[in-house]
Amino acid sequence: SILILPKWLVVPEQYLDRIIIRLDPGCAFGTGSHPTTRLCLEALERNSPLSLTVADLGCGSGILSLAALKLGADEVFAVDIDSLAVTATKNNFLLNEVNLNRLNISQGSIDSLELIMKSKQTDLLICNILASTIKKLIPNFKNISKFHGKALLSGILLDQVPDLLTYLELFGWTNIETYENDGWALLEISRHRYSN
Repeated sequence: SILILPKWLVVPEQYLDRIIIRLDPGCAFGTGSHPTTRLCLEALERNSPLSLTVADLGCGSGILSLAALKLGADEVFAVDIDSLAVTATKNNFLLNEVNLNRLNISQGSIDSLELIMKSKQTDLLICNILASTIKKLIPNFKNISKFHGKALLSGILLDQVPDLLTYLELFGWTNIETYENDGWALLEISRHRYSN
């Protein structure tokens, strides 16, 4: 139901019934064409984030934050370590005429996410970055996620999945489903207990 369009193209008439996301990706990752981004978009479509609070860790162009809001999320908290990505996300929100009051964005990593969330906790965490970076962040997921909250983790090669699942289990996360696309994986996980 989602159509990603470069900002300079007119929406083809046959796609007017779709959810349109206009993008000027600039220097930021996330045009919708990479398998990991597609996996995340498909996961958001399968399980609508309607009325949820969403966190986008490593937001890139803002494509996943935009999709979450256009699919009904209440608000999105987004961070990226790259200042160009933060600028691209803000610009893409303006391009899509999405209320900027529903987007809380900052440059940084998970510690910055905690700061802008101001003790709120997220129903859904989206993290589409490299598996090695995800692994370093996992111990802090509990600081921003509700008990029984969910997460979509992508940017993971198929052969990295078993190790990451074992590590996630140590911190109170259970795999609900693994999705694959062209050698990449997305883990849909749920927080099932408090970690030690």
